[in-house]
Amino acid sequence: MKALLWAGVAAPIVYFATQIAAIALNPSFNLVEQQPSDLGIAAMHLPIVTNVGFAVSGIAFVLGGLGLFAGLRSVGGNVIVAALAGVTLAVLGFAIAMSGFFPLPNPLHYAFGLYPVGILPPLFVALGYKKGGVARWIALAGSLLCVAIFAVASFGGMANAGNAGLFTRAISIVLFATIAYECWSLMQRLRSAG
Repeated sequence: MKALLWAGVAAPIVYFATQIAAIALNPSFNLVEQQPSDLGIAAMHLPIVTNVGFAVSGIAFVLGGLGLFAGLRSVGGNVIVAALAGVTLAVLGFAIAMSGFFPLPNPLHYAFGLYPVGILPPLFVALGYKKGGVARWIALAGSLLCVAIFAVASFGGMANAGNAGLFTRAISIVLFATIAYECWSLMQRLRSAG
């Protein structure tokens, strides 16, 4: 279980490290306007960096989802809520991995529209903690912040072609940092319990 939770911690690191490397390889890339997926198209310099990053981080998120489920169950979390936390993280990982295996313009790149499910794991982690303490509040805050960014971008009309990349990165930073923290926090809790 510890290795699975470590995968959940490592996934955001792999994702952002490969994004930073791909941006460095493509200095004309516009962080504010362009989406992370744009770094994986054939016209970019070494798109394999981005696509391998998507695939590896996606697989790590799937493993992290298994770790979240097992970890939440081990600390007394409700089986249904723990399963929802694990499944939603695994779905996010699957979607990210598909983005790497099927670079744009392949329509499979969008993983059947599963990406919005990805903002749910922190909510289910918050609900799944029994005596959650600070970790529960961090998960809840991360979840609410992701939903707020998504709502402002999608329904508030603030996202447009000139800043879509910024909103995508804002959600990714908050969501992935929350997931990494929650996986790490579960490892610490399991270590102190056992």
